[in-house]
Amino acid sequence: MPYEVGVSSGFWQIAKDPALLGMSQKAGFIATAGVTFNQIDMETVAEFLEPRVKENVKRIQKELGLKIGMHAEIGSMSALESGERRIWDEAHKRLVLAVKNATEMNIVYINFHTSSTGLLQFNEARIRPFGFQYQVVAPNGRPFYEFADKSEGAIEYIKQIITGGHMRDMIAREPHFREKLKALAKRYDDLLKKRIDEAIRKLESSPDYKSLPPEQRRQVKENASMQVSRDVNQEFEQEERKLAGNADELYDSWKHSDFGQYVMEAGEIDAYMTVASDMHKNGDMLWTNIVGSKSAGKAYIEEEHAFNAAVASAYIIGHLTVKNNKYNRDILDGMSVLEFVSKKGLILCFELPEVERREDQGEGLYRLFHPKHTQWFVRKLNSPFVRLCIDFEHMLAQNLDPSKVLPELPNDFGKLVYLFHLGEPKPYWGMAHIPIPLGSHAQEIIYEWLYIMRQKGFKNGVLIFERGGGRAGGRTTFEVFELSVLALKNMAKYLEQNIKPDELPLDFYGISEKNEAVYARELVTVKEHAWDPLEGVLSIPEEKHTFLSGAAIAKNKGQEWEKRKFR
Repeated sequence: MPYEVGVSSGFWQIAKDPALLGMSQKAGFIATAGVTFNQIDMETVAEFLEPRVKENVKRIQKELGLKIGMHAEIGSMSALESGERRIWDEAHKRLVLAVKNATEMNIVYINFHTSSTGLLQFNEARIRPFGFQYQVVAPNGRPFYEFADKSEGAIEYIKQIITGGHMRDMIAREPHFREKLKALAKRYDDLLKKRIDEAIRKLESSPDYKSLPPEQRRQVKENASMQVSRDVNQEFEQEERKLAGNADELYDSWKHSDFGQYVMEAGEIDAYMTVASDMHKNGDMLWTNIVGSKSAGKAYIEEEHAFNAAVASAYIIGHLTVKNNKYNRDILDGMSVLEFVSKKGLILCFELPEVERREDQGEGLYRLFHPKHTQWFVRKLNSPFVRLCIDFEHMLAQNLDPSKVLPELPNDFGKLVYLFHLGEPKPYWGMAHIPIPLGSHAQEIIYEWLYIMRQKGFKNGVLIFERGGGRAGGRTTFEVFELSVLALKNMAKYLEQNIKPDELPLDFYGISEKNEAVYARELVTVKEHAWDPLEGVLSIPEEKHTFLSGAAIAKNKGQEWEKRKFR
């Protein structure tokens, strides 16, 4: 079957269900859910340290015949799009640990959010004034000078920002720059001595000087020396100012500073601007397809969503392709994450994020959340092991209407998608995870959206109902899932047959014409109550019974008729 149907365990921190305490319990949570595919929702990488967790999960897979996927942890410490050094390092460590442990547990896929942080522009008042007080890194986690040394666009931008403001003052205090000043001062000290000697020799050879009395000669020498000192000091001060404002010299000192090489004037804003300048200058496909032809500066102002999305995509690629990192060396045998998952057969899925109930991270205020943008880093990597996850509930929470967004995506977009997270589509911050009633409007709408994706190339993949707490915070299997699994199985069945939404049979809604007795009873009920909406509004006498039921009532057999009318 091209489509596999499964459910998620849910996060313990959300559901607070004792059945979710530990990965092995999450893995076996679906034993009575009617599916053989389960997604473990990981709270933290520390869950991998649960005693015997890997052995237990593999045993559950074997004995219950399960396939298991995994949702990686969410939150700011797993923000793969961040340029802050502390977050980049922590997010990378957690990424590496997650993929390493997932492969050892025979996990099919592991799903990450594309963004956990808000638009730079929306946070500019907080970021820009204090940017020089924390460290930032390039997309590969390395100091920016390594990035800039190979990029004309990046080095041009950096040289602009280091010639003024806090960065210049900071660099002026750095040991490497102070050594430059010391060398300059020594050069002028030597020059001063040389010029004084030359001035005295010239003076002493002058007939006018020789004709002076001895006491006047001494004063003339002192005056000449003082004049030379003033001239040389003036020249030194001019050279010192030039040095302090020389972009090449400042850049050289900046890159040699152990701490300063990670610091930029506006912090993460300048980090993103530097990467954007490189992408624009080099015609990077991420930039040209997401932003267009605008420069980094113009895009920052005029195309804030596209600007953030393009650079965030570059940072995600950096995490997946870097090798020169301690975690890659120690945990992945020196391989990049992309090389490692390709070798092990683990699929990385990337999902547009849910919305936080915060002013700076509300609807449409994340750096990378729109499917028209998330597709491009997947296309650039061009790997069957890097795919997309679509969550309609998250789309709604991000103020995106799937009915409008999906048809506008490229015709091959569905080929990039491996995973769908599904639930009744409600725009409540993307975390409601409400069951999908069988035969409901929600089931019909979700099918329509999946059908659009099928026409765009989604011919196989995984459909996961994301477990929540039920409609009223329930914890029994039925309260949590209701008939969602059956609803998804019906969707998969008719998607596989490529049935158009307006041609779906009654079976899709859970009504089967093959069960004649049930269908006959339902048909009689429908016909009997067809005129109920008009009851009490007609001006002619109304009758609630048919010819046969009327005869029964006349003989005082009305109750018997009600019991037997469906036979």
